[in-house]
Amino acid sequence: GAQYVTEAGTPTPITYYNEATPIGQAFTLLADRAETIGVVGLGAGAVACHARPGQSFTYYEIDPLVVDIAKDPAYFTYLSSCTPDADIKLGDARITLGDAPENAYDLLLLDAFSSDAIPIHLLTREAMALYLSRMTEDGVIVFHISNRHVDLLPVLARVGEAEGAVVLHQLFLPQDDSAGKYVLPTNVMVFAKSEDALAPFLADPRWTRVNADGRRAWTDDY
Repeated sequence: GAQYVTEAGTPTPITYYNEATPIGQAFTLLADRAETIGVVGLGAGAVACHARPGQSFTYYEIDPLVVDIAKDPAYFTYLSSCTPDADIKLGDARITLGDAPENAYDLLLLDAFSSDAIPIHLLTREAMALYLSRMTEDGVIVFHISNRHVDLLPVLARVGEAEGAVVLHQLFLPQDDSAGKYVLPTNVMVFAKSEDALAPFLADPRWTRVNADGRRAWTDDY
């Protein structure tokens, strides 16, 4: 993660999480209706500073060292500045998210796929069924799929179609300094139970529909 070290006041999310990126867009497009927000993959906690009054954030993180660093204002101040009272669930998100009640979230960000070794068990049909079951009827799942080695777009398109989800995609490439410095190319997909849930995204030409290629979807056994 990264943060401006000379900035006063509320930290500005940068790298993949700036308001200009698809992740930032999702928080903006859903700002008026997303009251409960889940985040799988804490990192430096940059998405915390998209929080608005009345919203409740829950973070899911497998690595206790990541939690310690994100909470320590000597390193990063996103959490302490923007969601100081947020709940952090420590453990494998496939298990800890399973403990959440059904229809728990209006917005769920899955952000655990940018490393060289991705957690396959978070990308199967069974995992997608779990995520969808934890969403409200108009809830939106945001998958951050930026990765230098693995193309997750067809993988998740198959999984989303197999589970009956509506799927959109955006690859964001900063063209100039309008988004600010240290804003990175960002690859994102969004999923929902219906087209109505994705209406704000469908009205935005930066988001495009995704259709699966007919090949077999990943499962826990395949």
